[in-house]
Amino acid sequence: MRKYFAALRKEWLLLIRDKAGLALLFIMPLVLIVISSLMQEFGWSSVTKDPMIPILFVDNDMDSLGINIKKGFISSQSFDVIEKINNIPVTEATAKAAVARGDYLIAIVVPKGTTKTIRSNVRVMVAKTLAGFGMFDPALLDNIKLKDTVNVTVYFDPTVKRAFKNALISSIKANNYKVETEMIFRSFNQELSIQMPAYQPPNVSYHEVLQFREEYPSFRKRELIPNTVQHNVPAWTIFAMFFIVIPFTQSLIREREEGSLFRLGTMPVPYMNLVMAKVGMYLFVCLLQTVFMLLGGMLLLPVFGLPMLDLGSDFIALVLMTLMVAMAAVGYGLMVGTISKTHQQAAAFGSISVIILSAMGGLWVPIYLMPPFMKTVSQLSPMNWAISGYYNIFLRGGSIVNILPEVFRLFIFFLMTILVSSIYRKIKSPFNA
Repeated sequence: MRKYFAALRKEWLLLIRDKAGLALLFIMPLVLIVISSLMQEFGWSSVTKDPMIPILFVDNDMDSLGINIKKGFISSQSFDVIEKINNIPVTEATAKAAVARGDYLIAIVVPKGTTKTIRSNVRVMVAKTLAGFGMFDPALLDNIKLKDTVNVTVYFDPTVKRAFKNALISSIKANNYKVETEMIFRSFNQELSIQMPAYQPPNVSYHEVLQFREEYPSFRKRELIPNTVQHNVPAWTIFAMFFIVIPFTQSLIREREEGSLFRLGTMPVPYMNLVMAKVGMYLFVCLLQTVFMLLGGMLLLPVFGLPMLDLGSDFIALVLMTLMVAMAAVGYGLMVGTISKTHQQAAAFGSISVIILSAMGGLWVPIYLMPPFMKTVSQLSPMNWAISGYYNIFLRGGSIVNILPEVFRLFIFFLMTILVSSIYRKIKSPFNA
C-alpha cells in the first residue's frame, strides 16, 4: 500500500506542474457551460420566454381576422408587432423590402377584404345547411358559389428555422379558425331568427373549451420545468471528464518515451501499481471537475441571469452516477494511452473520438431530434448512458434504483477498457513500447 501511495504522490506532483493542462480540464468546460447556456437560454428560449421578436404587420383587412391575428401575437407576449417604421405606416412593399434587406425576420400581410370573404363563404355554407332542413329555398343557392380563398402572406428571412415557421403559421391558422367559428355561430343565429321570428338568439359567445395544461411527470414531489442549465451542466461535465483522455494519454506516452517508465520498472513495484496510481489520481481529478462544474451551475450561472442548477433529491445517487462516469472516462483514457504509440496518435484519436462520442450520445443535439438510425447508434455511446443517468437525477427526481441500468453499463464499460489495456500490455510489454 505504501508503494501505491508513493506512486500516487508522483502522479500528483506531475499533474500540478501542468498548469495549462489543469486549465484545460477545469476552466474550459466551465466557460463552455456558461456560453452554451447563455446562447440557448436567451437565443432559442427567447421564442417562448422573452418577448420582443419584432414582426412587421400590415393589416389591409381592418376587420375581424386582421384584428384577431394582431391580438393573438400581442397576447402571446413573444412578439413585438410593428406597424410603423420611422412613424410611417408599413405597406406590403416596404415590409417585403425590409425582410429582404435582413432588417426584420418576419412580415405578415393580411389582404383587404379577407374577413368579408370569410363572412360571405360562411353565410353560403349556413344557408346550404339550413336548406337541407327545409328552412331555406335551395333554388336561391343554385347560382351562388363559394368565393376563392384569400391568402395571408407571410414573408420570412431565409435564416428563420423551419420549426419556428411552422409554429407561426399554426398560430395564424388558429386565429383564423376562431374567427370562422364565431362567424358560423352568429350566422346560424341570424338565419334562425329570420326563419323563426319567435326564436331569441342566446346572448352567449363561443369560447374554446379545450385547454392545454403543461406538466412534467417525474418522481419529484415538486415539479421542475426543464431548462438549458439542467442539460448543459451535466452534458459539459461529462465531456470534460472524458476529455481527460488528452492529459492521461500524454502522461502515459511521455513516461514511455523519456524512459522513466523503464527506470520505475527496475524498482520493486508491480507495473499495475503504477497504472492504478495513475487511474486513482485522474479519477480524483474527474470527481473534482464535477464538483467544480456543479458549483458553477449553482453559483456562477445565476450571476448571468440563468436558472440555478437543481441537483435533485438523492445525493447518494448523484455521487454514484458521478463515480461511474469518472471510472468510464478514466478507463477510456487508459485504453487509448495504452494502445497509442505517439503523442500525435493519442491526441488526434483521443480528442476526435471524444467529440464523436459526445455528438452520438446526445450531449450536443438531443436524442429525440435525431433520425431513427442515429437514435439506435446513440445507445452505444457511454456518454449517452451518462447523460441519461443525470437526467433521471436532475429532471425526473430519480433515486439509485432509477439509474441502475446506466450505472451497470458504465461499470461494464470501465471493466472492458481495463481488460483491453491489460491484454494489450501482456501481448506488448510497456517497457519495450
